Amino acid sequence: MARVTVEDSLKVAKTRFGLVMLASQRARQLLKGSAPLLESKNREIVVALREIAEGKVFYAKPEYLKGSKEDFKPIPDSTEFIGDEEYLE
Repeated sequence: MARVTVEDSLKVAKTRFGLVMLASQRARQLLKGSAPLLESKNREIVVALREIAEGKVFYAKPEYLKGSKEDFKPIPDSTEFIGDEEYLE
């Protein structure tokens, strides 16, 4: 890829807000010493955008996370917590 554009990265991130969040998070990881997933001599933000455009970096959507629903246990309404006395009517 000779030149990365926002439109290339938007195909993966789907929204501009998602792209900004994903690119900034990945750029911070690269700045802290994380190994880049591609060979590039560009700055960290450009490398992050290239990685997103090539599909190497993406958000983990809830449906992709395994075991998340099994780990969730709702708290019953009748449960009492320490300090609840001051909130009772």
